[in-house]
Amino acid sequence: MRVGFVGLGAMGLPMTRNLVEKGHTVTVASRSRPPVEAAMAFGAVDGGDAAGVASASEVTVICVPSSPDVADVVDTMLPMLREGKVIVDCSTISPSVEREQHGRVNETGAAYLEAPVSGGTVGAERGTLTLMVGGSAGALDAARPALEAFSGLIVHVGGPGVGQVAKLCNNLIYAAQMLATSEASVMAHEAGIDLRVLHQILTASTADCTAVRTRIPFEGVLPDAPASNDWMPGFMTDLMAKDLDLALEHGAANGLPLLSTALVRQVLTMAQAEGFGREDFSALGKVIRSLANESSE
Repeated sequence: MRVGFVGLGAMGLPMTRNLVEKGHTVTVASRSRPPVEAAMAFGAVDGGDAAGVASASEVTVICVPSSPDVADVVDTMLPMLREGKVIVDCSTISPSVEREQHGRVNETGAAYLEAPVSGGTVGAERGTLTLMVGGSAGALDAARPALEAFSGLIVHVGGPGVGQVAKLCNNLIYAAQMLATSEASVMAHEAGIDLRVLHQILTASTADCTAVRTRIPFEGVLPDAPASNDWMPGFMTDLMAKDLDLALEHGAANGLPLLSTALVRQVLTMAQAEGFGREDFSALGKVIRSLANESSE
């Protein structure tokens, strides 16, 4: 299949590699030149810009940071779209903005899907991402051969916008997990409990969750955790903060009480103020550790 990819960041570049390795002809574009050259080195073709990518491709995937970025990419693509082409947005953006992009693309005769992803950079590299799809079932059938190249699970959630809502649900839960994991880790550490022992207990108990399994926010406890690897991001603090802003915006527009989400967002703000924005979002644990040290002085 002729597949396009716009946005070769930490997620997009490994997703593109999986597409090439699965035998697709992949045309790419990105904001900066180095990732395009990296993609060309493993077999992708330089499309120049989003319009060139859309022109060359049956299915074009977008993976960019924000709602305005997605709208800008769609603006550039629109003149090249027609019946038979499918645009798939794998970014995490506002559900209301996403619904607008569905309408704009569908007016050209092309099809549009949102397919925000979960699984982080590890899932992108391994081709095991979970995709939460909003849009028509027919468009998903057409795009599925491309999407399967970098996914382990593709779920059709419903119509326009609901895939993004599902992704925001996922991320607000994950963020709340991380805050609770941080607080529990600090409590155990202050009591003199070996955090490896705590990890063994929690993963076999009712507290078990992804944050506990992968992101104890103390150095040296879990070898693969960001805390043990200079807080290298699997998912950046700035991006989690952006996603919680989207969730809070959606909640406010629909009269939904997102109390834990608002609390975690405050802690993420503190992490950003401390300069942890481009570190893994588990760096919010450093904020909790710092507050604990201050209160014990």
